[in-house]
Amino acid sequence: MTSMHDCIQRAVDAGGLNPQHGRAAQAAYAQLVKRYSTIMSPAQAEAAAAQTLQEVTRKAARSRAHKVLNELQAAKRIMNQINTADDPGRAIRDMIEGHTREGYQGESVRGLMEAYTDSINAGLAEVLEKHGLNVAGSVRDRAGFENLIRELHGQSTGDASAHGLADAVRYQQKRMRQLFNAHGGDVGEIADYGVPHAHSAEMLIKHGFDQWARDITPLLDWNRMIDLSTGQPFAAAPGGMPNPADAQQFLRDVYNGITTRGWDDKTPSQQAGGTALYNQRADHRVLHFSDGDAWLNYNRTYGAADPFSAMMNGLHGLARDVAMMRVLGPNPRGGLELAYQVAKKRAENSSDPTVVHRVDAQAKLAKVMLGAIDGSNNVPEHAGMAAFFSGTRAVLSSIQLGSAVVSSVTDAATMRVAAKAIGLNPSNVMTRTMSLTMSGLSRRDAARLGYVAQTLGEAGGGSARYFGDLLGSGLPSRLSGFTLRASGLNFITDMRRLAFQMEASAKMASQADLSFAQIEPNLRRMLEKRGITSADWDLLRDPAVRFTAQDGSDFISAQWFLEHQTALPRMEAEGLAMRLQMAVREELEYALPSMSVEGRARMQGDTKPGSFPGELLRSSMSYKGYPLSVMLSQYRRFLQQPTPMAKAAYAANILIPLTLLGGVAVQLKEIVKGNDPRPMDEPKFWMAATFQGGGLGIFGDFFAAEASRAGGGLGETLAGPVVGLAGDAIRLGAAPVQAAVEGKPMNWGRAVARFQRNNTPVASSMWYARTAFSRIVSDNIQRFLDPEAEDDFRRRARQQQKDYGSDAWWGLGRSAPDRAPDLSNVLGDPR
Repeated sequence: MTSMHDCIQRAVDAGGLNPQHGRAAQAAYAQLVKRYSTIMSPAQAEAAAAQTLQEVTRKAARSRAHKVLNELQAAKRIMNQINTADDPGRAIRDMIEGHTREGYQGESVRGLMEAYTDSINAGLAEVLEKHGLNVAGSVRDRAGFENLIRELHGQSTGDASAHGLADAVRYQQKRMRQLFNAHGGDVGEIADYGVPHAHSAEMLIKHGFDQWARDITPLLDWNRMIDLSTGQPFAAAPGGMPNPADAQQFLRDVYNGITTRGWDDKTPSQQAGGTALYNQRADHRVLHFSDGDAWLNYNRTYGAADPFSAMMNGLHGLARDVAMMRVLGPNPRGGLELAYQVAKKRAENSSDPTVVHRVDAQAKLAKVMLGAIDGSNNVPEHAGMAAFFSGTRAVLSSIQLGSAVVSSVTDAATMRVAAKAIGLNPSNVMTRTMSLTMSGLSRRDAARLGYVAQTLGEAGGGSARYFGDLLGSGLPSRLSGFTLRASGLNFITDMRRLAFQMEASAKMASQADLSFAQIEPNLRRMLEKRGITSADWDLLRDPAVRFTAQDGSDFISAQWFLEHQTALPRMEAEGLAMRLQMAVREELEYALPSMSVEGRARMQGDTKPGSFPGELLRSSMSYKGYPLSVMLSQYRRFLQQPTPMAKAAYAANILIPLTLLGGVAVQLKEIVKGNDPRPMDEPKFWMAATFQGGGLGIFGDFFAAEASRAGGGLGETLAGPVVGLAGDAIRLGAAPVQAAVEGKPMNWGRAVARFQRNNTPVASSMWYARTAFSRIVSDNIQRFLDPEAEDDFRRRARQQQKDYGSDAWWGLGRSAPDRAPDLSNVLGDPR
């Protein structure tokens, strides 16, 4: 009798089956026969094995057909977008990060990713309110949250609150899985799957495979884990254990995949990218823990993230992947390459070399931007080096961002011009910000509407606005997050974001009685840029899907519409809701800019963490990527103005308020440093104000002194805070040598005190504590170590007067303030 093994071989010999696939099928068949032979006769085992293999093959074929269909749909959409765009080169870039620019109405990966993330956070509003990270960076109600993790894994805890919140998490997990599959993915439903693990490759390597395998084997539910080579569970019954050899081989594959970051089964080739997204999400689900306790026990030793971060990052990662697949297809890098080739063909046919060059340049930039989003640019070249420098940057954010909330007064200028651009009343945005800041009731209305404080769901503590994504973990990450939370920066930024979005929603509702053609032109253009049509508007303005607050206020919001509409199939409603949220979100980015993907890509390229160029550029980018993002966004909006007069008016409307508020920030920062305000009748003050308004306040110091406020020169400032810290450390170590070379008495104590004053995490930068720390702690350390401390205090006071024209209201070396700040100093010297 001919066996399945022989049939497969004949198919290979006849050229109908790829030899590699044929060998894999024969191996799977042999393994199935061996397994079934333990419980049935050889003939029955061969028949059962053949049936199982055929079933697995049919399932794989269906999955491939689904993926191919979505690829074809994405290709058609991409080709249409590029061929109809006014500028095919910029259209490639706008597919990754849209700029709501005239002439492109397609979706962008970043815009969709943030819209999906917002919708996930909105759906988990109660979870975030109860268990979001506190000021110290720890999850609120840890015991309750661990019960939530147990409930997610199907383990009953008797905690009604945890059970209800787990249902909310499951709903979002199921929703995002279905969206992932709808765009070409192939992830099956697994009941009580729980939370995906972020495995620490370093911890697995440290313990070694044998120890890791011993630790994880009893924690897994082998009956719910599928042997991909056979399509059958590893264990036949709940609580059962697998064949030891099969389990060992399976765990070895998992271990190698984690510790080599996937390179264990990659073959070097000329193909760009790696596994397509439609395959990757299934890979993360191969391990299924027996219950929540098993998951928590494993995570304590081998997890790369705390349980809260693992849960939120898993959902936000799905938001990213769905966005990439929706815009670029099941294989996003392939979709981006298609966009480039279509644009390249169009450019070549134009016979204009400048168009060809622009397409090439924009495509190259777009590929780097996609790498920044999908994380491929963050795969370390040297893991230990990357972790060290990332941790250093996280610590530096705690040293240097404690007073950033003072500088954020300039947000009022960008919020004002962004509000006016879509027809909002800027005063209403500011009033609502105050209401949200003061009233928990207003924040609850915002959450019901679908707008949740963004930093509640961010594991990184909100530092990405200035630094980009920080990969540090543990104490450095906690220090960074604590500084941004305790300083109030996260809270006030969240309230401003909520206020802007709520006002946009209220503005749309105020136009609900009008047809799409009748609504205010600025608002209509905002919607049209994201492909929202008259028919869509009629669905959105239906009174049945509008939100009414307790005070009677009316709102149109994406999340409320999505969960309350019945006119559209769910997937169509998802598309419309996300386009609406994307439109609002992209306007919010003009109001409260963060570090853009494009700004990051332009400054650091595709360099890797843990490499010398990668770390140098990441250091240099710190704080500078943010102002670059501000400049790019405002410049592009300036270019969108229709006439020269409109361009001039826009420039004045943004530059004058930014400069004035930059001046306010300069003065506030002087006061929190213990100094009087600076005289405002000097050109150097207004140059500093101009830089401060644009987010580059550190360079404003060079218009008054030769060193930055941190003590380094212009070169160190350009190179970034990591290099600046290294310079401080080198100067500290070289102080005795320098003194010996110059023949001067060594004053190492002064160098130690200065280093401590400028580089103590949290205390040296927190706006409400930095002067007290400097005077009471640092000055006394200097007095103890430096016999000439009093002379140095007097010299520094004279230097402050010379450079900035101001004295100290809390004198150096004093245990208490001498007086209140002299506000009259802003008028200059009365003489």
